[in-house]
Amino acid sequence: MKTAVVISTRGFGVFRHDLLMNPDEVRLIGVFTDRDAANLTAGQRTWFEQIHVVPCGLSDPTPMLYSLVDADATREVVAGLLSDAEPTDLTVHCYDEQNMMVAAELRTRFGLKGPGVADILPFRDKCLMKQRLLDAGVRVPRFGHFDAEQHAAEPSASFKAIIAEVGLPFILKPTDAAASEGVLKITEWDEYAALPTDFGRAYEYEEFVEGTMYSVNIVSDAGRTVFGGVTEYLVNSLEVPGGKVNADINLIDSDPRVARMVAFADRALDALGRPDGGSHLELFHTPDDELVFLEVGARFKGMAGLAAMQRNYGIAFVNLAFEIESGIKSRPYDGEQIYCFDGVVPKKQGVVKELIDPELESDVEMTWKVEVGEEIESSNSLLANGGTFLVSNKDYEAAYRDFRRLADYRPIRYAEPSRVLGVTPAAPENAYTYFQELRLACETDPYDVHHDLEEGARDVVVLDVRRAAAYACEHVRGAHSLPHEDISAATVKGLDPEPLYVTYGWGPACNGGTRAAAKLSALGFKVKEMIGGFEYWKQGGHPTEQGEP
Repeated sequence: MKTAVVISTRGFGVFRHDLLMNPDEVRLIGVFTDRDAANLTAGQRTWFEQIHVVPCGLSDPTPMLYSLVDADATREVVAGLLSDAEPTDLTVHCYDEQNMMVAAELRTRFGLKGPGVADILPFRDKCLMKQRLLDAGVRVPRFGHFDAEQHAAEPSASFKAIIAEVGLPFILKPTDAAASEGVLKITEWDEYAALPTDFGRAYEYEEFVEGTMYSVNIVSDAGRTVFGGVTEYLVNSLEVPGGKVNADINLIDSDPRVARMVAFADRALDALGRPDGGSHLELFHTPDDELVFLEVGARFKGMAGLAAMQRNYGIAFVNLAFEIESGIKSRPYDGEQIYCFDGVVPKKQGVVKELIDPELESDVEMTWKVEVGEEIESSNSLLANGGTFLVSNKDYEAAYRDFRRLADYRPIRYAEPSRVLGVTPAAPENAYTYFQELRLACETDPYDVHHDLEEGARDVVVLDVRRAAAYACEHVRGAHSLPHEDISAATVKGLDPEPLYVTYGWGPACNGGTRAAAKLSALGFKVKEMIGGFEYWKQGGHPTEQGEP
């Protein structure tokens, strides 16, 4: 009996166990992290003779790295299996970018069939990847290793050196990045200056390429292509965190772009030393009709894309790769073959107010990962998405029209952010100083002024600072007229310096009371402004009178 060790549920979720021709000739052993194991359905769990839940390889992983298994714990599992199985009868299968090197290390360490560390490294190290392709004459973006020490010591010099080499804007990305996590587009110096001095991992910089993105999906067996297909991306992956839907449609085989791009991918894979099984290569098609390599993974495309491919082409791709890797044969795909593509629901920081299904000609299967009322944190990882969907139609032209319609689709409506909390409130001690020692020390209101006038407060004098004609028409009972434009050192010589003067103008839209208070305080008088002015005095029902000044 053969033993097949499966690391990570990613990609393996669309495996069709029921298509295995002789399921009894293989025992499946699963190795998953706890968060990743939760993705297994009850039915999928029955496929496995053993399921080993091991720690994550990182203590505080991002969503993209939830599935990364601890290398030592996984090595112990395989070593235990080899105690009663020959290395020739044991294979390791992984369709998850984050665990590709773990799987490769196991094959190298135990002498197992399949790509080892040296085979997978060019598919994980983006600088090594592009250098090999450059040496083979494949067009790649201009690139270089990001010097973190120079950036920390001399950021300006570092910035100038990068743009001299690859231009502006440029891209910064981890050398082992996947799903756009950690990828940054730098358009100006201020963005670069705001970067952390230590990213915590190796980075590279590369030329920003304008163009439409495509992926080429290849299945290889013994160094030759047994399947090649192309998907067109609706948007550049960097646009997804801004709210645009990331959809990619499987192009019909008769489209001339398919043969050209598959040939490009074949050339790149041959230069890298193509491994058996699935490969997923991304490229740009520029406005000048140039094909420019972006990156490649030694695995199938992720998320809902693989499910869409299987339905679109009528091929059980994971079963096909599993057969190539292990020799365990499967029957042909038995589902309906229908034009199908997938999409990823973008999400951004905010509170979800409404989830909106797309209005399309085609059938849509939505899988939401967020719910109304949920507060979402920002992330630029495609794996930290709001959901996925599959679009299917028997009419390719209708499916392609729907693909284009998704450019205007915004799946999540967010609650408007608080305007009150848009500015951080002052610390209580600072607020007290402002309200007590500034606001209340300089302002009063009609209610308090009326109280003091009725009680005959001797040290309070009310000044109507509107024009004399307005005062004569109607004013606060007991107020004196002193138009603010007439206030000067000469006109206030007769004022008693002892009382508190209270000024008022027309109302909230009039700053005459403020102007008068400013002038009087500058001349040495104690003064407060009556907020609301004459308008709110009258609204309060307080007494008025008429008469010349």
